Amino acid sequence: MNRHHSRLVVAVVLAVTLSVAAQQPSQIKSVTASVMVATSDDRKVVAVLSKDEPQFLFCIDLPTPLPKEISYTGMARVVYQPLLPLPVVPGVKVDAKEDVRSALAVLPSGGNGWLFLAKNEPTVLSAKEASGVTTVPVIVVRRVDWVPADGGPRRGLEDGVEACFVSAG
Repeated sequence: MNRHHSRLVVAVVLAVTLSVAAQQPSQIKSVTASVMVATSDDRKVVAVLSKDEPQFLFCIDLPTPLPKEISYTGMARVVYQPLLPLPVVPGVKVDAKEDVRSALAVLPSGGNGWLFLAKNEPTVLSAKEASGVTTVPVIVVRRVDWVPADGGPRRGLEDGVEACFVSAG
């Protein structure tokens, strides 16, 4: 095998390894926060926002409009599963949003709630937790907030839920 061929093989193996690593889910996260759940005017996007600790903003794109809007403000447990980040060269700082699987549950403290779930995605809830929860089919769940690599306040929350609705028309 010549040197050029060896480098090509190493590059292909590295690319496949990084691709597989990017798709691997990590542990399911469950956080309790004061949240706002809102629906775009066309009912094709749902936003889940917490401006208190922990801060987050999830945008959820739906394949079809909801029959009625979802509107909730209050305490809830939010359950989701991050994907493992791509490996980064030591010493390199990267501004990046946390990639998540397209499965997210919002469980209000008063009961019931919603499971936003894409086709072929496993749930983030146990069978007991899923009882009484409304399952909403989704195209994708995106986490759109991030912490800058150089530190500082969390970004992506400035426009609130409207940040999710920009592409909703």
